[in-house]
Amino acid sequence: MNHEPRTILHIDMNSYFASVEQQANPRLRGKPIGVTGGDREQRTVLATASIEAKKLGVKTGMSLWEARKVCPQIIIVKSCHDKYLSTTTKLLNIFKDYSPYFEVFSIDEVFLELPDRSGSCRSSFPSSVLGLPAGAAKGTLFRVTPRYLLAVAVAYEIKHRIKSEIGEVVTCSIGISYNKLMAKLAGSLKKPDGLVIIPNRTEAIKVLDSVELDDICGIGPAIKKRLFNLGITNFFQLRQVLKQCLLSSFKSYGETLYNMARGVDNTPILPFYEREEVKSVGHRHTLDRNTSDPNEIRQILLKISEMVAERLRHKNLVGKTIHFWYRDVNMAGFGMQKTLAHYSFDGLEIFASAWEIFQTIWDGGQVRMVGTSVSNIKPSRPINLSFLPEDKRKEKILQALDKVNNKFGDFTLHRATLIGTNSVSRKPNPFLSDRRFKI
Repeated sequence: MNHEPRTILHIDMNSYFASVEQQANPRLRGKPIGVTGGDREQRTVLATASIEAKKLGVKTGMSLWEARKVCPQIIIVKSCHDKYLSTTTKLLNIFKDYSPYFEVFSIDEVFLELPDRSGSCRSSFPSSVLGLPAGAAKGTLFRVTPRYLLAVAVAYEIKHRIKSEIGEVVTCSIGISYNKLMAKLAGSLKKPDGLVIIPNRTEAIKVLDSVELDDICGIGPAIKKRLFNLGITNFFQLRQVLKQCLLSSFKSYGETLYNMARGVDNTPILPFYEREEVKSVGHRHTLDRNTSDPNEIRQILLKISEMVAERLRHKNLVGKTIHFWYRDVNMAGFGMQKTLAHYSFDGLEIFASAWEIFQTIWDGGQVRMVGTSVSNIKPSRPINLSFLPEDKRKEKILQALDKVNNKFGDFTLHRATLIGTNSVSRKPNPFLSDRRFKI
């Protein structure tokens, strides 16, 4: 194992969707805005809130009515995913100038590992990063050690280029540390437009003991609750627990928790071009109103099954494990999966399995959201999945269906059973499974 010191930057765009909207529309600048994926007052939640809105108490994930209650003057902007994807592509083209080792963590977060700081590597950086801007050390939360001088220079150069090439409203917070875990934590300590260094494990322990358990990436509500049930409420207490005890309670994840409490993380940077292929394709839809009408649920499920199937065909994939889930009015989730005897990219087959699962697990109560996905997938080559005449005919029909809809719009041509169904929106995956970037 390579034990050479690493230098990793975590770059997190501040209120990303909102700042992109403010950059595109000067009339929104300096005002509290919320970006949402739809216009259904009682259903839609905020994808993000602007910095101004957050200062007034608005939080990402709030429903529209909650946001308006907290901030009556908030301006709601409908999301434009093509705009965000385009901006992210420009950002990635900036980041790649500083290292080939960068990992796209989400649409607005990137890990970047700087290469060896020898003279040959230094010469590959833009000349402007070889000297710190005036006051740079003063702007960081921790003292800049010689080891991190180049990293801080790179961070300031990236911030400058974002302002000049993307826009002055779009900002980022950057964390610098010796591994991904601590770089991400560092980046969260000062927002917006912050720059924080956690230079070593000694400083990391101090920071860990000052934050909450779920401030660390990897400890969510479920893990936090289990730790609390064990009497562990902070990282100091977590460090007192023997590794064997954590392994007993959390299985293999116990070792991860043991290392987290000590600021240890050996996970490598996974470059964008080496990301694993998509493992599942799915879609979920929140109904316009709660319903217990099986016919209404059936039509919506058929429609999203067709959407999932079209995405599989577009990616030249087939799958055989169908997963269906739904949420009731209390936001409780229920789901189950079924594996087919063969691979498929046919919406009717996906629907048939999903509908069978729904009928098995549904208790007859009100339904708020439904979703289905296909996993256990592989490339659909050879194109003809079967040599049977009826299967070849069905495949040709699906190809013709996709050709028409790709040219004239989704569901221009569709099955008769979908006539009169409500609109179901399709948006790009914000976590990049569609891999739409060209850099």
